[in-house]
Amino acid sequence: MIKKTMIVAGSLLLATTMQTIAQQKIFKVTAEVKGQDTYKLAISRLSDGKRIMDTAVAQAGDRFVFTGSVTEPVVGTLTSSHPAARFEVVKGGMFMPAPSLDFIITGGEITISANAEELYKGTVKGGKENKELDELHKLEVPLVAKEWELRRKSTGLRKDTVALKAVLAENAKVKAELVAMRKQFIEKHPKSFVSMMLLSRMNGDYEASAYEQAYNKLADTYKETYIGKYVASRISGAKATAEGAKAIGFTKIDNHGQPFTLSSLKGKYVLLDFWGSWCGPCRASHPHLKALYEKYKDKGLEIVSIAEEKSDDIETAKKDWLRAIASDGMTWIQVLNNYDKKESNMVMAYGINGFPTKILLDKEGKVLFKHVGDGGDELDQKLKSVFGL
Repeated sequence: MIKKTMIVAGSLLLATTMQTIAQQKIFKVTAEVKGQDTYKLAISRLSDGKRIMDTAVAQAGDRFVFTGSVTEPVVGTLTSSHPAARFEVVKGGMFMPAPSLDFIITGGEITISANAEELYKGTVKGGKENKELDELHKLEVPLVAKEWELRRKSTGLRKDTVALKAVLAENAKVKAELVAMRKQFIEKHPKSFVSMMLLSRMNGDYEASAYEQAYNKLADTYKETYIGKYVASRISGAKATAEGAKAIGFTKIDNHGQPFTLSSLKGKYVLLDFWGSWCGPCRASHPHLKALYEKYKDKGLEIVSIAEEKSDDIETAKKDWLRAIASDGMTWIQVLNNYDKKESNMVMAYGINGFPTKILLDKEGKVLFKHVGDGGDELDQKLKSVFGL
């Protein structure tokens, strides 16, 4: 009886293992990048929410070969350390990244042809997804090139407000053309993974209802992929943070190693602060938060800062997080989203698409106010209206 049970259990384990292996799809990317020379070339991709960097397994001159495996369609981005891949905004280390070259990895062979000086203008072949993306890419390139030119030009016009205003207006026009082109593609290609990819990046380019409608019109084929679930989270997050909506509850580990549950603060006004140690504007907003906390904590305000760290290694994320808390003198409740993130991702659940983001809850846990940014005068005025001072 015991042996039979062991055989059955072993068979189930083998079946599960074989199923997992079957789901893995091997890919090979061959990139011919003229002028790349000795500069590093890599492929960046998201796998189940985690960032993976693939380095070349073989190189011969300007020819690079990458291999790996995926379980579902993912977006790959070719990244380079070539000087042309970024623009120095301020001498001493502040850079602006050049446009990227994206492609779709589904398994099989992919070939990329590009020039290191203008990597984003490259062409990609391999599979119907990349054929569709390349067709769109060819239409986009003149606009992307113009936008890149205007972005660089604007950095040298900080003191010439009239010229800067003109450049920014021209850039806005170019961006509007790109957005219109991408929306048209999404509408015409509801069965394409490229449409889901575009939609995942265009949350801010639609009104909330129009964004949901665009998603609903897409085929179900890719809605269970990570990127499909991400788009769905943008929609549910917008609803969850609409004024009057009941805030999503959660339990996360705090900076003292103890579990914190949002519902424990019922009866208090709660300011949710989404931030990260890597985020300059977030860190710059902390002195203001400290002043607000001192002013209102005895009146019934509590702050809960929810950190999203970039490292997928939990110990590294924890160190970066704790170091920033100590450095910035943050004395209110601190939790780390990276803990148990796969099962409880509050950044995704709340549809956060910019850091910092502030969300003010009333005593019953309903949303009173949401602001993407440091909050500034708008947050001050809202708290003043709530507390009367």
